[in-house]
Amino acid sequence: MISAYINLDKNHANFLQVFKDAGITKVTLKSIQKQNEIDIALTSLSKYGETKKSLSDIESASKPIPELIICDEDSFSQTVDLIKNPRIEIISSKSKLEEVSARIHSLLGDTNSEKIEFKDLIINLKTYEAKAGDSLLDLTFMEYELLKFFIENQENVWSREQLLEEVWGYDYFGGARTVDVHVRRIRAKLGDNRSEWIKTVHSVGYKFN
Repeated sequence: MISAYINLDKNHANFLQVFKDAGITKVTLKSIQKQNEIDIALTSLSKYGETKKSLSDIESASKPIPELIICDEDSFSQTVDLIKNPRIEIISSKSKLEEVSARIHSLLGDTNSEKIEFKDLIINLKTYEAKAGDSLLDLTFMEYELLKFFIENQENVWSREQLLEEVWGYDYFGGARTVDVHVRRIRAKLGDNRSEWIKTVHSVGYKFN
């Protein structure tokens, strides 16, 4: 799933369906609190300045948000400097789905290799973040590692001792109770509707599905 801030002029309104067909999820400006909540900005050239201003409060100087800009044929002369930017792709207002999708994935790289998903839960392997629905989970590093391990090893039943060895990697001070504490915290942060994904297997340990 690719999340995008979309800002188009009325002449490019047809691209909303193109983006949807390309697997893009539109994120409203009001819902964006941090840069990692969107993957890309999709904008008309006429709206480019407005888009940059709208995202200026969250955009990192060291890692600008990738941008796909739609340009009419009579405006291509304005994009010479933009084309030199490796974080920007320019497409024609006549571009079809195949080109749009290819340009987006060119900007983002192989995003699937950087994320793992379970239902509406997304684990970002690059930024060490977890997102449930539209909410970014406030996980500690070890909570993140344990949740990631569960998603990568669904259906298996794991004892507390196995989890300590696989996730913590050593005989952690506090023993098996450490696993229970972390599971309890993760369940609380996932919320009532998702907490049941982590199942307690009586006298054994935990299972995720």
